[in-house]
Amino acid sequence: MAQAMFSEVMLEFDRFLEVERNLSPATRAAYRYDLQKFKEFLIRTLGAEPSVAKVTTQHIKDYLSFLQQKRGHKSATLSRTIASIRVFYEYCVQQKYLEFSPAAYIHNPKLPRKLPIYLVESELRQILSAPDLSDTWGTRDYAMLVLLSFTGMRRQELVGLNINSIDFERKTAKVHGKGSKERLIPLNAIVVDALTAWLEVRPAVADPDPLFGNRKGQRLTWRSVYNIVRKYVRRAGILKGKISPHKLRHTFATLLHLSEVDILEIQRLLGHASITSTQIYTHTNTQKLRTAVERIAHIAEDKGRDCP
Repeated sequence: MAQAMFSEVMLEFDRFLEVERNLSPATRAAYRYDLQKFKEFLIRTLGAEPSVAKVTTQHIKDYLSFLQQKRGHKSATLSRTIASIRVFYEYCVQQKYLEFSPAAYIHNPKLPRKLPIYLVESELRQILSAPDLSDTWGTRDYAMLVLLSFTGMRRQELVGLNINSIDFERKTAKVHGKGSKERLIPLNAIVVDALTAWLEVRPAVADPDPLFGNRKGQRLTWRSVYNIVRKYVRRAGILKGKISPHKLRHTFATLLHLSEVDILEIQRLLGHASITSTQIYTHTNTQKLRTAVERIAHIAEDKGRDCP
């Protein structure tokens, strides 16, 4: 077995994620961050940078204990760290630097199940009423808000949209999701009208492809989208949680569920690889569940009336 140093394999692994797995720069940066912090811990523990073969399961356990006890990291952060180390060592085995992964038997901590934060219809209307439609950039922002709210697309998917991603005749948007998976999202009349209005006032820029650009004519970044959403949340006076572009995605999914759209259809619209990711939206409205339970209470009542 080749005794490859940790840093060397990290560089190879990053290229693998870019070329073979086609992961986004943001996702690759998250892997690099987790592995860099783990490497720094190993150097402090062992006195020097180790080869990948020198790292044991116990080293990984010690690192996770350090993050939990000394750094106060919660279950979600620990799970992400474990995932990064696990995928890295799976790559090491694949490349024959190791026979077995020291991370193979490291289990994720149990995550507390959190219900997603979402907007009720009145709150969503407040946010959508906030942009100034007499202004060019207000028209752009409104189009972005309705796209996020009525398609459930991720903000990274939104910033990646080009003008030719929108088919106005068929009323669909072609988006590239995680892992470059492509899907078509239907557009309702509100979205189509908002996009049409934006394209009518969209300034001529050097790069004509991006659907949404900034005042300099450059494609918007995911950070810009976040800031724009937050601006209108504040303007609308919404104080619930930290409403972000992803919370608009939650709102879209929740409203679909409350409208009794089949969960498999919601999964396809959101681009979830697993139904497990979508099932959280079945737990978002306790009043609806209570109503359903009370609706069948008559069964016992009817039986009681039949008794002598």
